[in-house]
Amino acid sequence: MMQEKESRLPCPCCESLTIGVRDDYEICPVCGWEDDPVQSDDPTFAGGANQSSLNEARKHWQTTRTKVH
Repeated sequence: MMQEKESRLPCPCCESLTIGVRDDYEICPVCGWEDDPVQSDDPTFAGGANQSSLNEARKHWQTTRTKVH
């Protein structure tokens, strides 16, 4: 069952309230970031659930507002 928007957590990448459970590999529908606990702990790590590091993805999102890959 989908949680209400008010109880959602911010995406580590775009900060939209889209994450139901932290570090559960949920994909943000706004920016496309997959919530990987390894990358959340080390935002410079690339190659986990996401090709880019969290820092790279944040920069991409802030400058282009397009989904990360």
